[in-house]
Amino acid sequence: MGNRIDGPMTATPCRSWRRPVAWIVLFSFLLNPLLVLGQDMGGEPMILQAGDTIKLSVPGRPDLAAELVINSTGSANIPQVGEVPLAGMTVPEAILFIKQKLRLFYPDDLDTLHLEVRRSGTTKIYVMGAVSRPGVQSYEDIPSLWDVLRSVGGPLANADLRLARIIREEAGIPQVHSLDLVGVMEGRTIPTFEMRDGDTLIIPTLLEGTSGVPPTQGVKVFGGVEVPTIVPIEDPMPMLDVLMLAGAPNETADIKVIWWVHEDGGRSISTLVNLEDYLQEGSPLGNPQVYPGDALHVKYDKSGWFWTYVPRVLVTVASLITIAIGYDRLVNDD
Repeated sequence: MGNRIDGPMTATPCRSWRRPVAWIVLFSFLLNPLLVLGQDMGGEPMILQAGDTIKLSVPGRPDLAAELVINSTGSANIPQVGEVPLAGMTVPEAILFIKQKLRLFYPDDLDTLHLEVRRSGTTKIYVMGAVSRPGVQSYEDIPSLWDVLRSVGGPLANADLRLARIIREEAGIPQVHSLDLVGVMEGRTIPTFEMRDGDTLIIPTLLEGTSGVPPTQGVKVFGGVEVPTIVPIEDPMPMLDVLMLAGAPNETADIKVIWWVHEDGGRSISTLVNLEDYLQEGSPLGNPQVYPGDALHVKYDKSGWFWTYVPRVLVTVASLITIAIGYDRLVNDD
């Protein structure tokens, strides 16, 4: 029989590295949910659309360089390939798609491919309120605020330039940027605010005492809007236009529940309006004509916080449980 040697057991090479590796994996995955929850969800990537001009280049292959234009059907003509649909793609998606098409003809020369997008066509800025020519304005390049004011003929005499606002959609949510434009018209200062395609500039009118429009002729707007106020109007105006003049519904608003109080035959009638019906389906019932003396109340969406954050917390908890189970198996598996 062989000799038996008693002494401390040494860890096998396999088990000696498992524990530190497990700790590293656990630490990395613990950080990941926190990073996901803390990251900025804004900054959506550019989506290619009809009218865009794309400069295609491949390092070392000048013969493949081309300038493509996405036509009205959403496709671009690549000389070596033919018509390819690109509208609706992000730039990385378009690069991958074009690579796949070109590799059918050049399988060994497409490690790197570059696309430069130039958004052609015109920049559209919407102007509402107390200006000479309200409506959509088109520009070849991104205009300054001074350019926009000049193109609409300037503000009216009853314009309140101190409370001008820019409405901009960011990550699908209207955002309000307040501006004081008095200095612009007096030749003193021009705000450095940079306009973007699709912005809406609102120049409100002065309130009673300066504009000559009494509050009884305006629309009282309150609730989930950026600026609860009396919007002075003298003629009927679509509800959405009135809300935009009050700064637009804010992120707490439930636009499916807007109470509209108006006069009908000498008595006040309250009507529930679902603005989402107009925005999603174009239903005129979701954007009725509002009259001087009416009142609008935009309901607050009090459940917004719960439905925004609780699902994220549950996902994080589920991830942590999964990681803990995986860690336990990695450490204790023989």
